[in-house]
Amino acid sequence: MKRLALLVLIGFILVPASMGCTTKKDSGEFPKKEGKVVAKVNGIALTEEDLTFRLPAAHGGRMASGNQPKALDDLINEELIYQQGLKIGLDKDPGYQARIARIERQLAHAKRAEMMRRVYNTQVAAKIEVSHQDAKKYYDEKINQITTDLHLGVLSFSNKEGAEEALKKVRGGSPFESIARSVMGSQVAAGREPWDLGFLSWDQIPVDFVDAVYQLKPGEVSEVVSSKRTGYQVFKLFGVRKNPKADFAVVSGVIMNRLRDKRVLEAYEQYVADLRQEAKIERF
Repeated sequence: MKRLALLVLIGFILVPASMGCTTKKDSGEFPKKEGKVVAKVNGIALTEEDLTFRLPAAHGGRMASGNQPKALDDLINEELIYQQGLKIGLDKDPGYQARIARIERQLAHAKRAEMMRRVYNTQVAAKIEVSHQDAKKYYDEKINQITTDLHLGVLSFSNKEGAEEALKKVRGGSPFESIARSVMGSQVAAGREPWDLGFLSWDQIPVDFVDAVYQLKPGEVSEVVSSKRTGYQVFKLFGVRKNPKADFAVVSGVIMNRLRDKRVLEAYEQYVADLRQEAKIERF
């Protein structure tokens, strides 16, 4: 979302792009992919797949053949040195063990994240459908919102206490704009201060609190509104204007996408709630 990007505090799961480690085999380990053996070092096979970690793929996904001999020599040297390290007992070094333990935790995190993505896509998102009739019904129910743009200001916080303290000051008579400058800064960009969101159309306002801001009258300040995705906000409505282009034919696709996002989020929360209900969870 354009001007609302500063509102949405998205928690992304960061998965290392590549990692290498030697681990004991367990039931959750990735299946080992057998590839063509390109060398053996003291009986230990090195495969084409091992080689790809040293040899970047060229355009088209094929390994650059001119670099293969050098890359293979480097791989053989690494295996020789690795085996020598085991022989002299460096794998017992606490620093080495701590480093490997950290990599194994990263691998476990990556496995959970990938499985979560797959379950979310197949068991939740794939089962949600929104029809044209659903969109028309929603449009008729929300026509006043959909055809009205709001000029909003925002105070954005990562914690509820900060948002409530700021709202208390506003309710006590402190100007919203002064508090906003102290919280959000005063650097002007695109002709507006960072707390001034300008006019936003209905679909630019997060679904989590769209109803709350549309209940405001010009000059009014909202209560603290929040969601897991966006943190805590306090809004002020500066003005409204009609959007003459927001007829159903124009916005039907946006409505369907928005409805689907809302239903997917609700279905995900219910899916997790059901799993938690059935699970034995112990906190320490």
